[in-house]
Amino acid sequence: SLPKPRDRRTRSPPTMGVQQSAPSYEPDGAVARTIASKIPYYPFKGIDRFYDIQGMLNDPPTFRLATQVFVDRYRALNVDCIAGLDARGFVLGTPIALELDKPFVMLRKKGKLPNATTGEEYRKEYKGDDAHGADALCVSRTAIKPGDRVLVIDDLVATGGTLLAAANLLASLGAVVVECACLVELKALAGFERLRAAHPGVEIWSLISEDVLTVAGNTVTE
Repeated sequence: SLPKPRDRRTRSPPTMGVQQSAPSYEPDGAVARTIASKIPYYPFKGIDRFYDIQGMLNDPPTFRLATQVFVDRYRALNVDCIAGLDARGFVLGTPIALELDKPFVMLRKKGKLPNATTGEEYRKEYKGDDAHGADALCVSRTAIKPGDRVLVIDDLVATGGTLLAAANLLASLGAVVVECACLVELKALAGFERLRAAHPGVEIWSLISEDVLTVAGNTVTE
């Protein structure tokens, strides 16, 4: 007979934050600058510098390096699952979840999932998906259980509206958001400060700031 699958949600004794044995990746340090060199910016939706991770995805060694940073940082962290934000958080979150052998939870835009719980509306630094410029996140009712310890992953935090909506939705379901991590943080927009004010117990981390994102993209015209 086939062996029984291992229960990936079996909890180990709680740990606080990231253990010190994890490799150190200095924000805006050498590794961060290597990855940042593959993330160009373009004018988009009224924003002068919209940072595009497609440049990083075009270069497999750099994409692999970015993923490995998160894997190394969170290998020893006690979590039950990893949640990624629609949609670029899926790109980063799924390979991290696979490498860490954790379930991956999609936090999707409202109306994109069946059998889902929808959170509160929020606004971003550019126009959202409805006529009023607002968005909302939803999550499958089968994905999160009360008490689940969750690591939230996204590519970038700007004003923090999406990340805050994610933390609020997960908390409303009884989950414990252990940490929110983004590849890029636009510090000037203070999104992490907004999240920290609403959820002071949540750890927050990012690798790259706008200070080292200096590559202007080449716009291709039709």
